[in-house]
Amino acid sequence: MKTNKIFKQLLLIGIAFFISNACTDDFQELNTDPAIMTADQVDVGLLLTRVQKEMTIGNSIAEGGLPGQYSGYTATSGSYPFMGGDEPTYFNRAYKNLLNLAEIIRLTQDEPAQVNKTAIARIMRAYIFQYVTDIYGDVPYTEAVKSGENVITQPKYDTQESIYKDLLKELKEAAAQLEDDNTVGYGEADLIYKGDTDKWRRFANSLRLRLALRARYVDEALAQQHIGEVLSADLMENNSHSAFVMTSTDFEANQNPIYNALFANRYYGGYMGRPIVDNLKDNDDPRLTLLVNPTVNSKLDADTTGDLSLLEYRGRALGLEQDEIELYPGNELSEIGPLYRPAVVQAPVMYYSEVCFALAEAKLFLGLGETSADVWYENGIRADMENDGIEEESITAFLDNPAISLAGTNEEKLEQIINQKHIALFPNSFEAWAEWRRTGYPKILIGSMKGDTDGQIPRRLRYPFAEANFNSQNYQEVSNRIGGDKLLSKMWWDTNPDVPYEHLGEL
Repeated sequence: MKTNKIFKQLLLIGIAFFISNACTDDFQELNTDPAIMTADQVDVGLLLTRVQKEMTIGNSIAEGGLPGQYSGYTATSGSYPFMGGDEPTYFNRAYKNLLNLAEIIRLTQDEPAQVNKTAIARIMRAYIFQYVTDIYGDVPYTEAVKSGENVITQPKYDTQESIYKDLLKELKEAAAQLEDDNTVGYGEADLIYKGDTDKWRRFANSLRLRLALRARYVDEALAQQHIGEVLSADLMENNSHSAFVMTSTDFEANQNPIYNALFANRYYGGYMGRPIVDNLKDNDDPRLTLLVNPTVNSKLDADTTGDLSLLEYRGRALGLEQDEIELYPGNELSEIGPLYRPAVVQAPVMYYSEVCFALAEAKLFLGLGETSADVWYENGIRADMENDGIEEESITAFLDNPAISLAGTNEEKLEQIINQKHIALFPNSFEAWAEWRRTGYPKILIGSMKGDTDGQIPRRLRYPFAEANFNSQNYQEVSNRIGGDKLLSKMWWDTNPDVPYEHLGEL
């Protein structure tokens, strides 16, 4: 298999600017091109493979980390999710891979025949910058990941507003830059689309839709402009256009990390969160048994009696303290289900279902597009179920259930849309957390834990501690600008005045 061969090459070939350590104490290593190399010295395809692998496998698959808990996907026993510690992993991972993309662009941008390689690298660059700015807020952008001769070792932090606006421009330009009749591309080195320019254009426009909709509460005119433009362009239109990387069995590092944890420890390290489990259970959703395992005790009862009706599914609430923990014994909680337990699974970048739910919201609140919100909403549910392998009979029965039909006020309809989007985004906890911050949905049940946030789910992660030491002047400037490097300091787009909503259920 060619993809497996590429993975093996990545583990065997040492290229100087492949920065492989998990953390760094100096931002200079994230900005400097350690070895200025030319196009004939390096295969830019292997650089792209590296980036796509690192930003998907082990990153976009659900984890027991903080974004998984903040999104309502997981709840880890013994965790203190409201305590502000050092969280450099996501920051460092992003900038290391942005450095590789900067090298691809540097090596290809002056070669007309390699225009598609440049455009695809620009699209991936926008994807990663969206990822990192949505975790931390204002981040280094215009002065970051420069080539060696132009390196800035202490880059300034750009505002998230300026970053978003430039990313929207970049995605528009990169989509237009792609040439369908150009045969010079990445081929099998492109783990997402194998160099298919039509699919890359659709992804770029769909990613632009994601960013524009995220800005709806803070700058409706900006959202209107860009969503209106992409509605006239090529968006994802079915599941074959979805962006993801398939994990591989050639090396352990390329396998599904959930499988690796289960294979090594027989334990994943976390339980499913109550929001997603309750959402699936309350609507008799056929995806429940794929995404969620039954509790240990109920499975023992069902196996003993042969009565499958005894199977129970239960998620853990967030932020439990003292006696509350006793309400959630491990044998009465669910872990992740069979869909994401095999070695080979999809590591999502963006699914077609997300586009459907975004267009449903855009129609409902901005009046954009000719298709009704109801149709886009149902299309999103269908797309996700089909992607999960649900049979047509079950899909039809679910969509015919009056309980899941859009109804009520626009805000009540939005809650339904986002609740279904929340399921469809699984296991991409970073996007689910961003959508929760933006809309307040799904409502998340929280115990009595206080921590550094007085019991509130954080709106961002703190900058890595190393930034205060090695980029201190710019770190202090951005901290002052955002009201302090705090967990509750809000994003530029995080301006919905009604969130967070209180969950009125009982522990």
